[in-house]
Amino acid sequence: MSSFTIFYSILAMSLLVIWLVVQFHMVYRAKSSRVMRTILTVIAIGLLIASVVVTGSVDDKLTGVASVIILLVFAFWPKGFTKTMLIANLNTVRQFAAISKIELITKEAETVVQVFSGQIQITTLKFKLDSQTLANFLKERFPEKRLVVKSA
Repeated sequence: MSSFTIFYSILAMSLLVIWLVVQFHMVYRAKSSRVMRTILTVIAIGLLIASVVVTGSVDDKLTGVASVIILLVFAFWPKGFTKTMLIANLNTVRQFAAISKIELITKEAETVVQVFSGQIQITTLKFKLDSQTLANFLKERFPEKRLVVKSA
């Protein structure tokens, strides 16, 4: 096996372990994009078929399977709140101390959460929960004067 295959396999397994840890720490989950999830899953299935059926060497098959694992981790990455932080994307993970303001906006049957760092909005998440449930959760972990609850 080549060193690239070993590295790539270790990377895929590490991402899978991180994904599992994040899954168990989520308290409130936000809605995720079904379109992106579907696209990445279809690409992963196609890549799995191509790498297992078409390729001949073990290195190619392991690299293909590792790529499938990485795509599936990206597709099913959770969004929402843990007890200590906000997780919006792979690149948007913030401790509550690093957030300057959170706005909860009630719209019909969902709550839109806008998160700010300074004056810059860093993410928008949609929850199927009412704003009061999220507000009670956030008041325990976030200064109340930086938490804004609005009705649309």
